[in-house]
Amino acid sequence: MTTGSLGTLRTTVDLAFGAPSGSPRGVYEATWGQREMWRTIARHRPGGFYQLSQIIPVGAPCGLDTALGCLRQLVVRHASLRTTFQEDAGGLYQVIHREGVLRVLVQEAPGEGRERATAATLVAAFQEEEPLLEREFAPRLAVVTRGGRAAYLVLVCSHVVLDGHSERVLAAEAGALLAHATAAPGREGELPAPLPPVVHGPAEQAAAEARARSRRTSARSVAHWRATLADAPPPLFPSPAEPVAGAPIWCGRLASGALAEAEAVLVRSGLGSSALWLSAVARVLAARTGHPAMTFRLPVGNRFDQALDGYVGNLSQHTVVTVDTASGTFPELARRVERDLMRAYFHARYDPAELAEATRDIEARRGAPLDLTYLFNDVRSRGAKRPSTTRPPARAPEVSWELLHSANSDIKLHVRVTESAGHPLLDIAADTSCLPRSAITDALFAVERLLVGAAREAASGTARS
Repeated sequence: MTTGSLGTLRTTVDLAFGAPSGSPRGVYEATWGQREMWRTIARHRPGGFYQLSQIIPVGAPCGLDTALGCLRQLVVRHASLRTTFQEDAGGLYQVIHREGVLRVLVQEAPGEGRERATAATLVAAFQEEEPLLEREFAPRLAVVTRGGRAAYLVLVCSHVVLDGHSERVLAAEAGALLAHATAAPGREGELPAPLPPVVHGPAEQAAAEARARSRRTSARSVAHWRATLADAPPPLFPSPAEPVAGAPIWCGRLASGALAEAEAVLVRSGLGSSALWLSAVARVLAARTGHPAMTFRLPVGNRFDQALDGYVGNLSQHTVVTVDTASGTFPELARRVERDLMRAYFHARYDPAELAEATRDIEARRGAPLDLTYLFNDVRSRGAKRPSTTRPPARAPEVSWELLHSANSDIKLHVRVTESAGHPLLDIAADTSCLPRSAITDALFAVERLLVGAAREAASGTARS
């Protein structure tokens, strides 16, 4: 064992795995999601950070061997976790390994009650460096222990091979495997298998994307991008005369009881949840910049088929929408944005090579590069977007801060809706050469005022009717 930076015992374990005969192995075409994220990361190194993380509570603390066995079973089950990549003139290929070794960091928490904080520290350390997927497996794995007993599993993984939904699948499966192993120590083999077999992995996904039906889907999505970007509005934040090198990206997060209650009122009035946030932020940005219209990229999970609910891999791709705030009341704007979002969401599956060709053509026709550095992402679960039956707890508005990237590479503005204890939180992250922290704070509170006012009007309209 060695002593880590936290001043506590730390060691590294080699986790050997071997998938059963019949499991996918060999070289396959890369999937659309893998190819898109691979190119995104390559284009924006070293400033692009595209790793996802999960901190998974073990539940009842268990032995280290049990925790390692759980991680091994996840790697054996899911080909995405045992994949490397190769690229040549013919394109990008996924190489699925049947056997291999993954390194697992085992970190003893420095004191009682510090297990979760220790896990968070490991996540931050893992995210400092992207894995070299040409020769390394994507997962970075750790087990946090207390008194030698496992308390948390840590998974940090490149976005090339996982998306946000996959993280949740893995966390749920880890919980089921741990419960299975601890229900009757030493008798796991006598109990029914807790998880169904995996029938659709990244090799099968690549095969599906090569079919004629998928080619038609790609063509429709690329046509949506062409139509949206052909007359895309000018950038919100024009490039400065003197380039700003390495402007950091700060993220301000607003937690507010009034904001949560306003969303609930407006959703009950019939307005779409995601559309509310995007419409409100667009109105605020239009007032600040003087540009009434703006184009956002939207990450989409692409889990439209229930058969993909258990898929572990990267299905996420982007779509695009333009929001024009120039006319109509706020409810009218939100309804228009909701309609446009629904159309956009269904056009987020495409061959990245076809989209790249279309983008070059659009830029040539416009005579100027496209600015696709503004993102909107509602990452909440479906249930969290429904109106709550209970009133959110009173909470004074508070803005917290996080430095997302020390140097911007491909994002000028990122608007994100998250959740905590079932209630929404609003993030606005920006390149500080576009929006300094004081302007982010102003924008967050302006969104709160706008939504609270809209909710008041909606409630009074309901009362009059």
